[in-house]
Amino acid sequence: MGAKCCANRKDNKPAPPKKPNDKDKKQRSIKPGARERNLSIGGTTDDAKKFYAASEKNDIKSFIRLLSSTQPIAEFEGPKFHRWAEDPKTVGTLAATHLAIVTSHADGFPLNATKVQDDIRKAGAIPPLVNFLESKEKYRQQCAVVALAILTRDSPANSKAAGSARAIDALMKHKDSPIPEARDEVAIIVRNIFMEDNDYRDQFVQKGGVSFFIKQLNAAAGDSEPEDQFDAVLNLTDLLEVGAGEINEDIVDQLKKAGIDAKLQGM
Repeated sequence: MGAKCCANRKDNKPAPPKKPNDKDKKQRSIKPGARERNLSIGGTTDDAKKFYAASEKNDIKSFIRLLSSTQPIAEFEGPKFHRWAEDPKTVGTLAATHLAIVTSHADGFPLNATKVQDDIRKAGAIPPLVNFLESKEKYRQQCAVVALAILTRDSPANSKAAGSARAIDALMKHKDSPIPEARDEVAIIVRNIFMEDNDYRDQFVQKGGVSFFIKQLNAAAGDSEPEDQFDAVLNLTDLLEVGAGEINEDIVDQLKKAGIDAKLQGM
């Protein structure tokens, strides 16, 4: 499902390190080896030169300044950066992809990536990435979903920053994406955000969040991957719990009307 956020739920203990297998590769947001790929962008424009300079110094602030760049880059050869999202096509989307790679390859990710995530947030990356979601270009939208999923994972501060940047509104425009993995990532990001503030939870519900999560659960019920089912159930559980031991009865009523009890029993 890409970058997951289940690790920060209180009832989940981090699993011990294990050797990668085919399933692990499927679940990685950024493909293994992406950091080692040649990031030559086939250009001599001003922004291309700035990207090269930022790459040499791993300058996060410079990458973030480049997010607004629409200067085109050459098409990449070889395997894609990401298993479902389109490869970047501009200097700006390549800079965003680089930020996601830097975060996902931080030592001990996701448990020890906090400093990298904090540095990226403090340098101002969250608002422009949320703006990417409003773009007309699919590759730019998908780039934002991938980056925000990684940046908000186990990061309350980044999740709050995304909420402040009106990410709930922008993300819910992608709840009906034809790409199942994209919908899954959107569900994870909005969950990360509303867990930090009940106002964001209310926004999510008002934007059709309950029906969105029900659709996600229905899709997961027919999925053979236990992790997909686990995520869908936990997302709904987190939506229901508005405080310590407090349940949103209005949402419970909506779930009952949708026949969720029978669906859960059949999973």
